[in-house]
Amino acid sequence: MTATATPSVRTGILDCVQVNLALIADRRNGPGRHLALGARLRFRPEPGPDGLPTVDPPPEEHLREGATLVGLRPDSFAHRVPARDLRAMAEGAPVVYAVADSYAMPWLPYAGRAHMEHGFLVGAHRDGAEVEDAYDNETAWGPARPGRWTIPWEHMPTASFACTLSPVAGYRAPVPELSLDDPAAYVEAYTAHPDRPAALRRLTAETWLLTRARHLHAAYREHLGERLDAQAHLRGWDRLTATAFIAQRRAERGRPVPETLLPELASLLTADREVFAVRNHRP
Repeated sequence: MTATATPSVRTGILDCVQVNLALIADRRNGPGRHLALGARLRFRPEPGPDGLPTVDPPPEEHLREGATLVGLRPDSFAHRVPARDLRAMAEGAPVVYAVADSYAMPWLPYAGRAHMEHGFLVGAHRDGAEVEDAYDNETAWGPARPGRWTIPWEHMPTASFACTLSPVAGYRAPVPELSLDDPAAYVEAYTAHPDRPAALRRLTAETWLLTRARHLHAAYREHLGERLDAQAHLRGWDRLTATAFIAQRRAERGRPVPETLLPELASLLTADREVFAVRNHRP
């Protein structure tokens, strides 16, 4: 493995679809462009696995919206792309953005252990696929860190979709915006779910996504020159993410979980409206 070469990208506040889009955004347009991925702070849960609501958007929708925010256009879009077709795409373009199942990605700790849709970049190398993945996270099976790997094409996963990305003309930085639903039904769904380990596993992923989204939104607002008094609130989200992980592990062992977890989630979601209120912003 070699390290990625885009140190301007804030990998620790991006999710697994955004982070490699961020690499392309900064390489094409200069440092800081990727922060526009945080322009829109949303809390609009949709039905998800196990009968629980989720804030995790469908990957293709997430990619397309993110590309628009940073001034990129998805081209040569293909679905269900086996390794041989991914190779053909990579041989015809400087880099291809792809999403596939992390279970089949040999460079990740999730390989053979956990299924989730995960983005990566791929190019053609004389010895195989040149994979770049800036995902930065602590997992239950060890750390995932940004890097580059050369993987034999026959060991590459089938992509659920893949595309190239081109810059668009006339880009204007997006104005920050909020779309925050009432959190009561979301919190109640996790409170009342009969399978506590399943609910806490999902909640651990949810709080991770919620926390990174808020850090990213704050970073974008500050990048635009705003003085945002959000640090104490963001630390609260960080603590909640850690508490959710601890609660999940305790539930898996049949032990009691912190009673403050879900009330604190409700409190932080409610406080988002005031902390991140958009006041007199001028693009």
